[in-house]
Amino acid sequence: MSELTVFLIVALVVSAGLWISVYRKGKRRHEKLVGHLNHRYFQGLNYLLNDESDRAIDVFIKLAETSDETFEPQLALGNLYRRKGEVEKAIRLHQSLISKPDLPEPYRTRALLALGQDYMSAGLLDRAEILFAELVEMEAHSPAALKFLCDIYQQEQDWSDAIRTARRYEVVSGRDMKTEIGHFYCELAEKALLEGDFPEAKKNIRQAVRADPGSVRAELIRARMYQDAAQWDEAINAFQAATRRDIDYLPEFLPDAVECYRQAGREDELRTWLESLMETYPGISPVLALAEIIEKDNGQAAAADFIAKALQERDSVRGLEALIRLSKQASEKTTKSSQHLDVLHHLVHKLLAKKARHQCRHCGFSARHLHWQCPSCKSWGAVKPIYGIGHE
Repeated sequence: MSELTVFLIVALVVSAGLWISVYRKGKRRHEKLVGHLNHRYFQGLNYLLNDESDRAIDVFIKLAETSDETFEPQLALGNLYRRKGEVEKAIRLHQSLISKPDLPEPYRTRALLALGQDYMSAGLLDRAEILFAELVEMEAHSPAALKFLCDIYQQEQDWSDAIRTARRYEVVSGRDMKTEIGHFYCELAEKALLEGDFPEAKKNIRQAVRADPGSVRAELIRARMYQDAAQWDEAINAFQAATRRDIDYLPEFLPDAVECYRQAGREDELRTWLESLMETYPGISPVLALAEIIEKDNGQAAAADFIAKALQERDSVRGLEALIRLSKQASEKTTKSSQHLDVLHHLVHKLLAKKARHQCRHCGFSARHLHWQCPSCKSWGAVKPIYGIGHE
C-alpha cells in the first residue's frame, strides 16, 4: 500500500468522523458546522495530497480543538506517522490531543500511551518511561504500559527493573514470562562474572533456573564458571545438564565440554557420551568430535571412513570439509588427486565462511554468532544454531 493511499484512508476516516459529528449535533446547527468543518477538512486533505504534511498536521490539530469526533482519526494519523518514521510529526499530533481542554480521561490515557510509543521510537526513553509509569500508576492500559516499560528497561540493560516489571506484566496480562525473566537473571549473572563477583553470579544463576527450569543459558554460565576454576567434573555435569535442557545449542558448547572431559582424564566416557549424542542430535557436531578421537587412536583414514559413513545419514558441508581434509592429509602430497582435493577443500572452506550459523526460530534473522536476544524481533532464546547442509 502506497503512502498516498494510507493518507487517503486516514483522510476518509477523518471525514467520516466529522460527518458523524455533524449528524449528532442536530439539524439546527447543521449548516454552520458543515461549513466550518468542510473548509478545514478539505484544506488538510489538500495539503496531504500535495505532500505538505506539516501544514496538514496544523489543520488537523485545529480540527481536534473543534470536535471530539476527530479523536480516533487524529490518533490513527499520529500512529501512521510513527510507523513511517516521522516521529516528530507523530509527537506533535499526540501532544495536541493530550493538551485539548476537557478531553475525557479514557481518551487522554490512550493518547498518553501513543505518545509514549512516539518517545520510544525517537529514542527518548526517559520521557517514555515517565509516561508509561504514570499509566501504570493510574491503572490505565496497564498491560501495554508494563510491556513497553519492560522493553525500555531491556534497552537500558536495567535487568533488575526488567525482572520486576515483567513479573507485574505477567500478573495483569496472563502471559508467561518465564523465558524472559530467566534471561534477565542470566544477564545479571554475566555482569557479576565480569565484575568478579562469583557469589552474586551463582545467586543469579539459581534465580534464573528457579524462574525458568528449562534455561540452557543458566547451565552454560555455570559450566563456564566451573571450567574457569578448573573444576572439570562440575563443568561436565553442567554441560550435560545443558544438553538435557536444549540439545539444539550443542554446537555452542561441545568443544568446551570435550576439553573438560580430557582435562578430567575421562576420555573413555567422552567417547560413550559422543556416541549417545549422535543418536539424539541430528547435526554433524558430535560426529566431528568423535572423528577427532578416532583420528588420534586409529589414524586419518579411519576417521575419514567414519565421517563418510555418517554423511550417508546426515547432510553437512562441514562434514564434507572435514572428510576432504582428512582424505587430503592421508594421500600423497604429490599426487594429482591430492592437488584436486586442495582446490575442493579451499572452495568448501570459502563457502562455509560466508554462511550464517544461527537463525531466529521466530523471524528468520540469520547471524554468524549466537545472540540470546534476537536483534530483529527481540525474542529471547529464539536464535539457535542451524543444522543441516552447511551447518552444525
